[in-house]
Amino acid sequence: METVNAQDIVRILAHYHLGDLERYQHIRRGYVNEKWVVETTEGRYLLKCRHPSLREPRLVNAQHGLMGYLLVAGFPVPALISTQYGTSFLEIEGELYEVQAYLAGVPCDPTRPAHLATAARTLGWYHDAVQGFDSPALHRPAERYGPRALGQIIGRLRGSWCGQTTAELDMSIEELQGHAKDLEARFREFGPLPALVIHSDYYADNLIFQGDRVVGVIDFDLAHWCWRALEVAEALLAFATERCRRFESIVYLGVLDLYFAHQFLAAYAETAELSEPEIRALPHLIRTIWLCASLDPPLEPLLSLERAPQALPEILALADWAKAHAADVVEAARTCSNDQG
Repeated sequence: METVNAQDIVRILAHYHLGDLERYQHIRRGYVNEKWVVETTEGRYLLKCRHPSLREPRLVNAQHGLMGYLLVAGFPVPALISTQYGTSFLEIEGELYEVQAYLAGVPCDPTRPAHLATAARTLGWYHDAVQGFDSPALHRPAERYGPRALGQIIGRLRGSWCGQTTAELDMSIEELQGHAKDLEARFREFGPLPALVIHSDYYADNLIFQGDRVVGVIDFDLAHWCWRALEVAEALLAFATERCRRFESIVYLGVLDLYFAHQFLAAYAETAELSEPEIRALPHLIRTIWLCASLDPPLEPLLSLERAPQALPEILALADWAKAHAADVVEAARTCSNDQG
C-alpha cells in the first residue's frame, strides 16, 4: 500500500472509540501485512492492514473467531478491538484494517534455549487449546503442501520453461519428479493424519516474549484446517534449521540441525503428543514443504528459468537430505514421545 501519514491514521481511528492520535510508528518486521504501533489518548494499540491476498471477509471473520476462542481458553493472543459498528475489522478505501491490543515485548530468539523450548511448548499448548474449534471458511479447496501440489508445481515449471531448458535443468526436473513420486508412496503409507486449525505462520517474529515467557502469539492470517504434523514440520524448519547459511539462492539457510530439532520436539512433547503415524510422516512433510515452498514461494512468483540453475541444486540438496535423514528425524520424534510417555 502507499505511504501512510498521520491524517490516514486519524481517518482510520475515526471508526473506533480509541481517543485522539498522539503518535504512531511503522513496524518493519514481517513481510506480509503492514503494521503500526498507534498511541492515542486511550492507550497503545496495533493497527494492521492486511495483504491483498488475505482480505476475504469470510476468512477474516473465521480467523478472528479463532482468536476469540483462544482468548476465552486462556491462550495468549491479543484482544481484537471492535469498530464503533461492532465489527472486528474495517474496510475502507479498498483496504482491510484491524486493531488489536498492543502486546509489549520482543520476538522469540531461537538461539536462546529457553525461548526455543517455550516456543515448542506453546505450539503444543496451541494445538491442545484449538481442539474443538472449526469453521468452513478455514477449509482450503486445495492443499498447499503435498505430492499432488508438488506435481502440479513441477508441471507448471515445465510449461513455463518449455523449449528453453538445458540438459542439466532437464536432469534436475527429472530428479524433482522422482521426489514427487517417492513422496506419493510415502504419503500413502502413513495415511490420514489428525487435523485441526493450524496457525500456519508459526515462527519467531510471531511470538512475543517478555523475558523467557511468551505473552503473545500473533498473526493468524494464514490459519486454516490442516494436518497437525504439517505445522510441527513447518515449526522445525522455522526454529531448528542450521544457523549458518549454507544456501545462497533460496530462502532456507540450510538443512535441519538435528540437535535443535530434538530439543524442539522434546519441549513440544511436554504439552502435546504426536501419534506414531504423525511421527513417521514428519521427514516426508519436511521434504514436501522444502520442495513446494522453494519452487513456488508463498506470495511470490514461481521459480524463474533465470534463477533455476543456481536454485535447483540447493533445492534438491534439501530434498536429498530429508530423504537420507528420514530415520534420524523419526527417531528424534519417537524418543521425545517415549520419554514423555
